[in-house]
Amino acid sequence: MENKNNILIERKESIIFQLDKNQNVGNGWIGGNAPAYFDDKSELFSEIGSDYHFYLCFVSPLDKNNMVSIFIPKEYENRVSKNIYPNCSLYVFEHPVSKESLDSTYTEFGIVKHYISEGIFVSEEQAFETPFFIKFGGNPFHIQEEEYYYTQLEKDGYSFLCQIDEDGYPSGLFHSGTSLPFGFGAVYLYAIVTEDSIKNPIVGYWQYS
Repeated sequence: MENKNNILIERKESIIFQLDKNQNVGNGWIGGNAPAYFDDKSELFSEIGSDYHFYLCFVSPLDKNNMVSIFIPKEYENRVSKNIYPNCSLYVFEHPVSKESLDSTYTEFGIVKHYISEGIFVSEEQAFETPFFIKFGGNPFHIQEEEYYYTQLEKDGYSFLCQIDEDGYPSGLFHSGTSLPFGFGAVYLYAIVTEDSIKNPIVGYWQYS
């Protein structure tokens, strides 16, 4: 992909995404049902079972055939007690692009389904000045500037992939009385990044305000 070097190697640019309630451009969604890919994949959840909700999925901007889905513990306490690698309780799955399932097994009904917009290439300076929901590539914008969040990840060969920022939620995304999943925070995905490939995406950690 053009610009990949700028995004994930030199990290001069990133791609930012927003949320849109009405316009489905095929880049994924938050809320609603999980992708149909998971309908016959119960073995993936043998460890986590029904104690998890589907949070979101998005199509990889580097490979339009693949998408990334994130599942989060239903209970906030189970999120906050394990919020950092190697014991982060959020699950990431990379899988072929899939339409939304008709099965609501993993659905979080407190979230009104919104679609993920087309991505916009921006400089790191522009990304810092622009509210976003997902920032893919570039460098992480941390809420808490503490090195312990990523020291072990980097020792194990992981690099920042993208972040999901609750500051980018539009009004109307949540039913009244529904708490923000990450305490007005941000989720940071890492992966093994080389010039040729991106492997093993995981949630490295998440931070809250």
